[in-house]
Amino acid sequence: MFKTLTLAITAALIALVIIVVARTMMLSPAVKVAEGTLANSSVYSAEAIAERLSRAVQIKTISWGNRTHDNQAFADFSSFLQDNYPTAHTAMSREVVNGKSLLYRWKGTDPDSKPIGFIAHIDVVPVEAGTEKGWTRPPYSGARQDGAVWGRGTLDNKGQLITLMEAVEHLATAGFQPTRDIYLMFGHDEEVGGFDGAGTIADVLKQRGVHFAWTLDEGSALTKGIIPGFAQPLALISIAEKGSTTLRLTANAPGGHSATPGHDTAVSIAARAVVSISDNPYPLVLDQSMVAFLHAIATEMPFVQRMVLANLWLTGPMVKKQLAGKRVTAAALHTTTAPTIIRGGTKVNILPQSTIAMINYRIHPRDNAAAIKTRAEAIINDARITIEVVGAREPTAQSSTRSQGYHDIEQSITAVFGSIPVAPFLTLQGTDSRHYTTLADDNYRFAPFIYRSRDLSRIHGTDERTFVADLPRAAAFYEALIRAASDTR
Repeated sequence: MFKTLTLAITAALIALVIIVVARTMMLSPAVKVAEGTLANSSVYSAEAIAERLSRAVQIKTISWGNRTHDNQAFADFSSFLQDNYPTAHTAMSREVVNGKSLLYRWKGTDPDSKPIGFIAHIDVVPVEAGTEKGWTRPPYSGARQDGAVWGRGTLDNKGQLITLMEAVEHLATAGFQPTRDIYLMFGHDEEVGGFDGAGTIADVLKQRGVHFAWTLDEGSALTKGIIPGFAQPLALISIAEKGSTTLRLTANAPGGHSATPGHDTAVSIAARAVVSISDNPYPLVLDQSMVAFLHAIATEMPFVQRMVLANLWLTGPMVKKQLAGKRVTAAALHTTTAPTIIRGGTKVNILPQSTIAMINYRIHPRDNAAAIKTRAEAIINDARITIEVVGAREPTAQSSTRSQGYHDIEQSITAVFGSIPVAPFLTLQGTDSRHYTTLADDNYRFAPFIYRSRDLSRIHGTDERTFVADLPRAAAFYEALIRAASDTR
């Protein structure tokens, strides 16, 4: 009996090892790009693009949020594009939408092919008052120093817009004619929601019956040193973006003098509710897109790490724990919860009769805003607290990783940047793409720039800058993608 049991256990262990090793071997490294097939970025002058990006940064197209846009700045930016990309403007039709946004159409030769759309935004966030001295160069100078162009918008999002226009100008000058219609959609208020810019453009296109095969926006990029344990460059194509909602918790309690308090005050009731929510986060889940992401990076890892990621059915809990240790990767695994405001009381010796707490959620595509409120009510379970939803934007649906559009984007990345792993991911912030979800089969998000670990804090922060050497590659990527989309209808 004991011998039979021992043999059975040994056989099971051998089978387990065979399965683990076989699954590991199935994850092969990224396909090497043949010499000579890389897209040629040398046709683009890094210095010339840097100079134009520098001048674009100097035009202060700021979305303030609490005050109106500077109409003249946006008019100047529109004129800047016309002056610097004349052939592109001859090849494409151009409309000014809602006073400041721009809609371009490059008409294709085949009216039966679905169009594609490239999305970017003209506006930038303001520089926080008092932080200007912390910049290496003034934030709207467009200064060129240490191999980079410095200033607000270089990463978000004028670098992307300018290199896209460089590609179109180059193609139009060479006499290229797309087979399908290509739209460029440049909104003017993405940083404050995009409702007047991209939202209005989307309404115009919907009225005209335009429906895209796919769109491409910001929202992800090439990363280097951002993913834990992965130092090589990695291209992340975002296939969805999170939604957001905020819950307002109002705690009520009897007022009075602080000398004779009850068991609770409105402050302690609200604080306890906030702690309850914080102590019950949404669970981390390795869903299909996250598994695809992990398998993509596994191909470039040593055998032991590759074995771990190839066998998530066995190692999933350990991998989740490691991913939870980094804020970016943890946020991609679940709906995040962030208490951001708590306000109550007017004087130290007065018992407050109400206290308000605000909790912001970034909603994973598998969740929704209504369910978040229901879950919070169940966790808090206190009749002294009322919970209200303050604004809600649902997450987008996940786009296909098997479509021709995803394939073309993937192939254009490797054509320009070489044999690097490409993986699907999730955009954690909002983009203008959410306004076009009903107008396209798929919505993708990828900017052809290399983001290093410190770059994440530069976006909307201090010392935003883009390396000059990255600019020709970005333009070459857009050219390669436009050509690919014309060949695959």
